[in-house]
Amino acid sequence: MKRLIRYDFVGFLIASRIPNLIVIGATQYLTAFFLVSNYPYKNEQIAGLGFFAMVVSTMMIAAGGYIINDYYDQKIDMINRPQKVVVGTIFRRRLAMLAHFLLTLGGIGLGFYLDIKIGVLHIVSSFFLWYYSNYLRRITLIGNVVIAMLTGLTLLVVIVYLQRSEVLVYIYSLFAMAIILIREVLKDIEDVKGDATFGCQSIPVIFGIRGAKLFIYLVCLGSAGLLVSFLITVDIWLVRYYFLGLVPVFLWFIYRLVMADRQKEYNSLVKFTNLIILSGLVSMILIKTWI
Repeated sequence: MKRLIRYDFVGFLIASRIPNLIVIGATQYLTAFFLVSNYPYKNEQIAGLGFFAMVVSTMMIAAGGYIINDYYDQKIDMINRPQKVVVGTIFRRRLAMLAHFLLTLGGIGLGFYLDIKIGVLHIVSSFFLWYYSNYLRRITLIGNVVIAMLTGLTLLVVIVYLQRSEVLVYIYSLFAMAIILIREVLKDIEDVKGDATFGCQSIPVIFGIRGAKLFIYLVCLGSAGLLVSFLITVDIWLVRYYFLGLVPVFLWFIYRLVMADRQKEYNSLVKFTNLIILSGLVSMILIKTWI
């Protein structure tokens, strides 16, 4: 019995994606400290218990979303990545569902305790995380866009809580959405075999690998145009230098994508997008030192 409980606990930690939750929490703190302009009592507010509780509530919603996604994707994952399946192997399905419910309910409750707007945003986020796992995951493009938008909302919820309007936060939120959308389509290319087996209408299943690659190229081009329009309004040259510095990085990324034809290569590109996200977090700190 003790061994079973220990396995469930370890499974819970793995399914919750603890490293991802740490990144989410760090992103919200970095956004608040470095992208939000100074105002009276800013540092005291960010360092306070209320902001910490807001970050924790966001992490709880995200953890619940990760678990419910693993719950619904168990059969697909047994084909795509059997060695990484947690729910249904070392983490019992009933406990996974219970953990999802408690984390989601706790995150929403904490959000409403802090601010009704935060509570409403958490309800919307948790609903779409569940709906994505249960249904939207299998619909062409819609599921990818939903996950990208929820990622951008992770940054926007910071300025909702602080009651600020910041162009820099909008820029980084758009950037995050674009990168996550690209990463989600890359993951769909990786998982095309399992998705096709269980009837998921992902972009590579419907339009093929070439169609999925073309979509990624279009996302890169479209997001670049939107970012340029935003950057014109921001008189912070370090921000401009950072995004201009990404141009050769994305050209190299596109070259690797054109040449990729094996699952291992697509997985490397997924990891590369994570490095781009990490570079974005580092750039937030540099922006503060510049201005």
